[in-house]
Amino acid sequence: MVICIDLKSFYASVECVLRGLNPFKVNLVVADKERGKGSIVLAASPHIKQFGVKSRCRIYELPKNLDIIYAKPRMRKYIEYASKIYDIYLKYVSSEDIHVYSIDEVFLDLGPYLKYYKKSAYEISKIILDDIYKSTGLPAVCGIGENMFLAKVALDILAKHEKDGIAYLDQEILKEKIWSHEPITDIWGIGRGIAKRLLKLGVKNLGDLTKCPLKKLEKEFGIVGRELLEHAYGIDNTTVQEARTYLPTSKSFGYGQVLYEDYSYQDLYVVLLETVDQIACELVAKKLNCSLIALGIGYSKDVGGGFSRQRTLPTKTNSRKILVEEFTKLYYEHVEDLPIRRIDVRVGKLSNEEFIQTDLFTDQEKLKKEHNLYEALGEIKEKYGKGAVYIAASGTEKGTFVKRHKLIGGHNAE
Repeated sequence: MVICIDLKSFYASVECVLRGLNPFKVNLVVADKERGKGSIVLAASPHIKQFGVKSRCRIYELPKNLDIIYAKPRMRKYIEYASKIYDIYLKYVSSEDIHVYSIDEVFLDLGPYLKYYKKSAYEISKIILDDIYKSTGLPAVCGIGENMFLAKVALDILAKHEKDGIAYLDQEILKEKIWSHEPITDIWGIGRGIAKRLLKLGVKNLGDLTKCPLKKLEKEFGIVGRELLEHAYGIDNTTVQEARTYLPTSKSFGYGQVLYEDYSYQDLYVVLLETVDQIACELVAKKLNCSLIALGIGYSKDVGGGFSRQRTLPTKTNSRKILVEEFTKLYYEHVEDLPIRRIDVRVGKLSNEEFIQTDLFTDQEKLKKEHNLYEALGEIKEKYGKGAVYIAASGTEKGTFVKRHKLIGGHNAE
């Protein structure tokens, strides 16, 4: 038996607890007003949600007729509380039976403990939720199921309607209460992209999905098609233990950021340089090369639009010089003289450094010196932190690296 626990409106609830407030009685949002009205609301208290406020909206979208408490994000505090709550889980189950899905959500495998405690999954869940509340003051909800999928759907769709915040889901209840549920994007694992493709097949809910031929699903989604159909019947063979030890193979990485203000295309070049510098340093530290670069630019909301372009490199590389040259070409080929608010920089088609390819026109001696320099820089950053050393451009007015390295998850750390 698996349970899925969610810390209700986690960031907002922590802020309420720190202020001695009841999250079910106050209108509080976690958002940095200093970033402007376009700043994202990271979390909203349960009370303000009844007015239609959702997490991830923008400050300017909040109701104008409400007295709202604005809490500046304090990521270090949230991590401290998450750590305390993880210790609570360890009081009841072994770490091998815990899969941390996100900072505020976790799966626990209670199968080995039902006989030990001589209690049902519901009773153990109730004890854990009560312990969380007594120890931290934070409210939590829980879904119970025979597998991870059923537990997660029970949490996402049913638990919020239960007085004690605990809901159970099995295959029969799934047919009765979930098959007709819409929108289908409420179902774990079905995002807007998959939902759009399912709609082309005439599928609006899980009930429709059960009537869709497997061959048609596999033709549209590949192996994911079988998984979708199995989930529609409440079948999920992934265990908590498998989920917690799963390590995805990364084929690309990079960095993106929403800027504090509109940038001109000339000023944004500073941000591009410092981001490429950071990526080059990581490639060398991880002993990787890349043969694909990708750049995305989003213009200000007042203008709209942007572009996303990628380019295959002539050779595999982790040279900062080469990467700067290639990203610079890509940038100036497509950027327009419009205010810019977002940038995404990525490298892909990664391979081990020993398989490096070179061409006849590259100065190998200079390449080696640069590589050694960035290897040393990587060691310094590993020992003293990413902000220990940075390019001179980052110290200018338009550089963002110095400011951002003090943040956690792109938000205020304290």
